[in-house]
Amino acid sequence: MINTKFSLRTMTQSLKHYDSINHQYRGTFMDRPIALMLILILLPCFLINITLALCTKRSLFSMQHRTDALSRPVILHNFSCGIWVKTAVLFDIYSGRISFCGIPLNHRLPPDLQFCVINQIKCRAGLFSLYDLHLRTGLAIMSKEQLLEQQLNGNAADYLALIIKSFMSVIFYGQAIKKFKKAKYLSLFGLNVKNTSMAEAVDWITQTPADKTQIGFFVNVHSINLSISDPTFFKQLSNANALFADGSGMRLAAKKAGFLLNGNNNGTDMLPHLCESCVESNQSLYFFGAKPGIAEQAANALCKQYPGLNIAGTKHGYNEDNNAEQIIESINNSGCDILLVAMGSPVQEQWLLEHRDKLHCKTALAVGGLFDFYSGNISRSPMWLREIGMEWVWRLLQEPRNKFNRYVIGNPLFLYRTFILGLVNTGEK
Repeated sequence: MINTKFSLRTMTQSLKHYDSINHQYRGTFMDRPIALMLILILLPCFLINITLALCTKRSLFSMQHRTDALSRPVILHNFSCGIWVKTAVLFDIYSGRISFCGIPLNHRLPPDLQFCVINQIKCRAGLFSLYDLHLRTGLAIMSKEQLLEQQLNGNAADYLALIIKSFMSVIFYGQAIKKFKKAKYLSLFGLNVKNTSMAEAVDWITQTPADKTQIGFFVNVHSINLSISDPTFFKQLSNANALFADGSGMRLAAKKAGFLLNGNNNGTDMLPHLCESCVESNQSLYFFGAKPGIAEQAANALCKQYPGLNIAGTKHGYNEDNNAEQIIESINNSGCDILLVAMGSPVQEQWLLEHRDKLHCKTALAVGGLFDFYSGNISRSPMWLREIGMEWVWRLLQEPRNKFNRYVIGNPLFLYRTFILGLVNTGEK
């Protein structure tokens, strides 16, 4: 096995001088034993499906014709009737026609990249991929080409982990509900939530024309719990110009309501995209909130990471004198286009709504603990936790006392309100 890193970008730049490597995608040797184990476990179901097909005089299998990202034809088998009919694809995996994890089936790569992959590595189409995983959980961290490159460079442990994470994502988030995919707004817990991808959310922040400052809030499990227990906060959320669905909890709630969220619009993942957009459009940011020094540290780190980024000013959120007028004057004098306010819910939402008419910026967002992450004072969770929607576990481990009520009590309470009381559909208190 050749250990050279597979790089789509590098190979695309040197197609004319390309020598085929064509090594085996790591981990696929596990396909047959895992498929056989699952076939044996599901054997009673298979026997039921076979019996039903014989009794109704149907063919045993039906075939689904697909095309993978390399434009190769792929045939997937389903049972023609019975229960869990799609599990017949395990026979395709056991026979070696496809893999558990491999080339995605739900998009196409450009022809030059297809050439690179086909000649660089032996890889079958797969039921799962990193792209599928990020799409299902709403993450918008990397492009589909970057995700494929990372996947194909993984080792056997990465391959097994991807199988486990993919199964978990199917259980938690299910399959796409295509008929709701184009809905622009979703009614969740009585709130009108924008159903946007990450790119669309950034476009709203940077490109929305307005005569006065547009206010955007991120709605997550914690803010929903607060809105249900505090009618005043519910009204504050309702008065925003845009509400963005943040986190896996909102994705589960949307699924319960019969909707598919187009993206996980959390502020921490959004900020890099927002910074890139601001550099391209020559727009500036202002950071207000967090403990003394944190906003400035975050600004310095981001300016180093994104050359040309203009952060017009920073101000910490610990203002004992409650000198709101001076803060607003500082923000307005900076000439910033976008204001980020990080003071925690419900303080940040209340502050923005109270002072909206005095602000001169185009857009203002309430961003919670965003500056703590980008200043380096609090670390992000490992990617594998984010990929299965469990980033909150990492936050709880970092601050068990401060986050106990929010996560240990709040998360089960949210699930109870969503799946037992059904408040996601009605919005009733």
